[in-house]
Amino acid sequence: MSHFYLEDFENDWQLVRETASSQKFRVKTPDGHEFAIDVHYTMAKVLTVNIVFKREWERLSMSILTPVIDELARVALKREDYAVIDYTLAHSKDLIDGKRY
Repeated sequence: MSHFYLEDFENDWQLVRETASSQKFRVKTPDGHEFAIDVHYTMAKVLTVNIVFKREWERLSMSILTPVIDELARVALKREDYAVIDYTLAHSKDLIDGKRY
């Protein structure tokens, strides 16, 4: 399934997994920063988002994070008009999807 709404973004968005109530993305910025983003479409008008930044916390600046969050809002608004987006931000040395052997 084509996700055309991801094509005109500043950052490279890849859909990892999608269900009726959630989406998981991997995002790479042009300068190589990586994010794992889990979006949960829960209650009406409320969106829950978990953002994990790959690298040490000190390296994350608003100039890196702001475009990612702006694009995330565009993704969410393709589904519904959300009044509240509840973000959780974390950092990790590595990003893993599912089981790793």
